[in-house]
This record gives sequence, C-alpha cells and structure tokens, in this order.
Amino acid sequence: MPRALISVSDDGFTYTTLNGATSRYSDTGQAISYLGDYAKETATPLTVTIDDGTKKTEIGIDEDGRVGAVPTQDAGAEAAADDSATAAAANGSDEAAGHAGHASNEETGSAGQVEQDSNGQPTNEQDGSATLDDPSNSNGDSYPMGTPFSGPAAPAAPAVKKTPVRKRSARNRPQRLKKITIPGLVLIGLAILMVGAFVVPNIVPIDSPDTPQTIGSEQQINPASELSVDKTKDVVPSYDNSPAWEAEVPKHASVTASDRGVLLVNDNRLEVLDSDTGKSRYKAKISESPTFAVDTVIDGRPALLWQSGDTAEALFDGDSKPKTYQLPEKARITSAGKSVLVKTGNKLSTFGAEGLENVPTPQAGSTPMAIDDDELFSSDWNGPVKAKNIKTGDERSIKLEAPGDELKIIDWISAGHGKAITLWGEQGASTNSGHRIQLVVHSLEDGSILSTVTTTDIVGEKSWVRGQGGERAYIGPYLFDLESGLLLMDVSSRDIHLSEPRGTIVPCTMDTNTSCLLAGKQAFKTETDLLAIVDDGNEALVLGDDSTVRAYPKRSDKQDR
Repeated sequence: MPRALISVSDDGFTYTTLNGATSRYSDTGQAISYLGDYAKETATPLTVTIDDGTKKTEIGIDEDGRVGAVPTQDAGAEAAADDSATAAAANGSDEAAGHAGHASNEETGSAGQVEQDSNGQPTNEQDGSATLDDPSNSNGDSYPMGTPFSGPAAPAAPAVKKTPVRKRSARNRPQRLKKITIPGLVLIGLAILMVGAFVVPNIVPIDSPDTPQTIGSEQQINPASELSVDKTKDVVPSYDNSPAWEAEVPKHASVTASDRGVLLVNDNRLEVLDSDTGKSRYKAKISESPTFAVDTVIDGRPALLWQSGDTAEALFDGDSKPKTYQLPEKARITSAGKSVLVKTGNKLSTFGAEGLENVPTPQAGSTPMAIDDDELFSSDWNGPVKAKNIKTGDERSIKLEAPGDELKIIDWISAGHGKAITLWGEQGASTNSGHRIQLVVHSLEDGSILSTVTTTDIVGEKSWVRGQGGERAYIGPYLFDLESGLLLMDVSSRDIHLSEPRGTIVPCTMDTNTSCLLAGKQAFKTETDLLAIVDDGNEALVLGDDSTVRAYPKRSDKQDR
C-alpha cells in the first residue's frame, strides 16, 4: 500500500510527500483533502503518517477516499515504505517539521460538517450507510439513522441494472498535487480527520451506446466563462488597506473567527477576542483543545459555542464568561440548523439558556436533520418533511415539489437554515451511476423549488457547506446565495476549487496551487488568509504572516470611484 507523509513546519504550512513529490498546503485538512482525492481517482488506498514535530499519527484512506484506521500490513513492507516517504520528504522540503500553524476552519452551521462524538471523532455523515445505535444506549423512540442529521435513512432499493461506468486510468496521469481547501470553523484536532476533496466525475462519453438518458433542466446556470481572473493590490477586494485594529496572536495558535469572536487556542490556553475591537473578551487555561466551534443561537441569544471532550461552552454576546454544558457520554453534535442538535443514542437535545433541553424524537422511520427557530425538521426517505415545534409540539408537513415527472429522491444532502438540498433522478439513477441527476434546493417554508442544477456524480459525495455570516453556501463546484437559494456560479469547467465562504467572499484555489478570493464574478489572485467578514460585511478579519489578526474596514462607494 502506498504511503504518504504529512508534516507541518514553523512557517505555518503543511507539506505532503507522495510518490516522491512534495507539495505545500496551508493546513493538514487541505493535505488530507488532496490525498482523499488521489485515493479515489486512482482507486488506490493509502497509509498516511502525520508528523506534527512532537508525535506521529497514522491514518488510512481507502480507495473511496474515506479516512479511517490504518489497515494491517506486513511489518517489513510498512517500515520500508515509512523510510522511503521520510527520505522523500527530507529531500522535498527542509522546512517540513515543527508545529502546526492556524487551522483551516469548519463551516458555520453546516450539515456538511463532519459530525463528531464527544471525543472529537467523526461519525461519517456523508457515506450514506445505515448507522445502528446500541440499543442499550437508546433513551428515545427507535428510528433508522441513514445519513445522521443530514438526510433520512434510505429505504430498501429495488434491484436495478446499472450502467457500468468506466474508471479513469491512473497510468498516464501526471503526479501533480492539487491544493484543495477544507471548509471552516473547526480546529486542527478535527481538521485532520476530514476529507472534502474535489473529484472529477466519471461520465459515460456522449457518443457511447451506454450513454444514460439525460434529464433536462429548465433553469440556465451562470457559466464559468463569466468568471474573470484578476490581480489585486488590496489585502481584501473592496476593503481598505489600512486596518481599523490589529492584535498579535501566538505564532503557533489555531485561529478561527466569526461574528461572535476570534477564537485562539495555543497549547493549554484559550482566548476569545472581540471581533469589533480586537480586545480580549475571555481567557482560560484548558486541559483539552476544542474540536468544534460554531456561531449559534441559544434561546434567541447569539453565542460562540465550542466543544472540548464531554464539555461544551457558550460565550453569549455581551458576556465576559461562557456558560458550561456537560454533554452526555458519546454525544454527537451538528450545526446543520440555526440551533445545535445533540444526539445520544436515540435521544435528542439542544442547548438552552439553563442547560441541555430535551427534543422529542421523530416518528419511527424518520431521521432528525436540523433545528431552525424551535422547529425540528425530520423526514423519511421520500418525504414529506415534518417540522415539529420543540416547545409547543405543533407540527406541520412540507411536501417537496418534484423537479420533473417520474423523478424521485435518490439522496439527501442537507436540511436546515430554511433550505432542503436533495438529489433527484429517474429509476435506476444513483450518485455514482453516471446518470444525469438534479441537485434541488427547496424552501422549508412551503416545499417549493428555489433552484435546480443538472449535474452528475460531481456532487454525489460532497457536503453542502454553509459559509460564515450565512450569506453563501456551496457544494462541489456550485456556489449558491444562501438567503434566496439561487445558484450564483458554476466553476466545474474551471480549475477552481471553493472553500468555506466568508460573508459574500469565497476563498478558493486555482491552477492547483494558486490561492484566490472569489468576489462576485471575479477571482482575485492573493495569498490573503481571510478569517471572516463581520459587522454585516463592514469589516474583513485577516491573519497575517506575522501572526497578527487585522480588521480592514469596507471601502466606501466614494473610495471606489
């Protein structure tokens, strides 16, 4: 089994060595993203050694790009492979050692976010396989958990003859490393366990006799040809280059930012800075680093919430100290909706002002997905979606509008923040059959279609990533307006890969190794590390190479002229 080496250095970057080639990434999550991409495209499982300068950790990536434990191998072959990868890394970069820099952030309120238990371990939200809870831990009504919190359990599918899809050969593929970003607001402890690789779809050639039937789309999407690539002298496009405030941070600290604050974690110290002033709001010694952080609303009050082991803390706006919550053992949490949903066995709860509040389990056969405005959204595989008020018990039914005759739901992607995202296709279509399928964004108010995109398996295993500030979301190459649900941009025909949006600006990479910021229909080449857009878009928070967080004010209309 091929071996890859990931090492982090004092310059704040991560270096990956594979097949004798070494490439630089901004964090460990990006490096694992690439390796997952490589493993899936070449159908080659990998053993990965992660060296942070103080200890080495080994993980495995299977041929489907999924991260897991390292498969058992012959000890002699394993040692030889380890020596080979280590030597290659030494030749590729003398700087690939030391400590990790700031972590790539996990998304704010995303169903695509990797779910985790109380120990920070992922629960494989996107694999679509059934998850069976131990009955001894069940404290609520029994229901199948197909894609936990992100979509209902899949029914038993009828036997269908699927069109074989020819796999790409890796024989003549150049060994280049793609720089792929991971969506944000999760710290380094969780980032190394996430895979968000951008995968080239396997599509049957149009002139092949095996070509599946194509489903037409009534809505035209914005072509990537409308996207222009520009250079900019601005730190952040459309923002002033003189900071309103700046604050030094520890060199090796993990840094995440949002409207609620800038969260710093360095060794056994945690600190939260005010996003408006840069001044310290809260400091504390910690025994365990956070593995999850997110903006949320608790009983109507905005708060920055983070989890460390079996404990969660919420720092409410205006407060100087966070409220501490004791999580149940082996709890899993998701921020797919505006409120955080906690699951333990089959028991559900959410964060309240005084502590965890119980949430009624949905009826048998349905799966809970998200909580918005005190409503728990759940559904069986085919719908309708049920929205039950967790305080009053009132329930409403939401029938999702079908995008076409004879089309059925073939996969659930996400639900929450007023939207449901599903994949639809004809009988026999699946996320990897090569058939054309419909990516549909529905309103959770009335079930009406907000937008549709005709696509293929390019989104079959991707997450719906909601951006910081709640203004943009993307899945694979498709960028959406999160408020309206409308498609803004399709970059599938360009070598551009999207990352977690910050307000209306989307960090991206192009040409495999060039960092960029996507603003409107322009991609600006820049090395700016944009942390967040705050204050209703009026300030951009940036982490500089000198370990300083700076806040740049929005340029006025007069300045733009």
